[in-house]
Amino acid sequence: MQGTPYVYQGEEIGMTNAYNLQREDFDDVEIKNALKYLIDKDHLIDEDTMLKYVHAKGRDNARTPMQWDSTANAGFTTGTPWLKLNDNYDTINVEQALADKSSIFYYYQKLIQLRHDLPIITTGKYQLLDPKDEQVYAYRRVGNNEQLLVINNFTDNIVTRDYSVPTNAKILVSNYADDKAETLRPYESKVYQFEK
Repeated sequence: MQGTPYVYQGEEIGMTNAYNLQREDFDDVEIKNALKYLIDKDHLIDEDTMLKYVHAKGRDNARTPMQWDSTANAGFTTGTPWLKLNDNYDTINVEQALADKSSIFYYYQKLIQLRHDLPIITTGKYQLLDPKDEQVYAYRRVGNNEQLLVINNFTDNIVTRDYSVPTNAKILVSNYADDKAETLRPYESKVYQFEK
């Protein structure tokens, strides 16, 4: 998209929200106050239900320390981290991401490089292809001599869409190793480039 891209800490390696935080693990003042008043003082909700809500919407779930490797405390510190680590730090971490050439980290690098290399990404005219499609977000970026076709399947299903991709189109980036044309696999995202 044309706006300023933001990459939040850990997003580039696929860090997930932590669902292993218990009441005593939260540091967020709003969460602490909600737990204190809604459970302890006003007895409006039980702790298990409240923790489900907090795990779904709380901010501390995404504030856990950066997961550098699979050693103690994810290699983040030899001391005590400010928040409990996510249980998956032994499999989702920087060391693992750098060792896997098809990791999210390298995919992000490709996307950032494309943004630097192709002015059409920020200057091309935006054309949404099907505003009523609730599964696939697809659009074109149209420049003077070229176009980009961006296709994103936001479901965990295989879906089929025909965007009339020209035969001379080249895939610039994709999160799958091969192209199945109109068949879009779960969470498939790809960008085609072709002449206008």
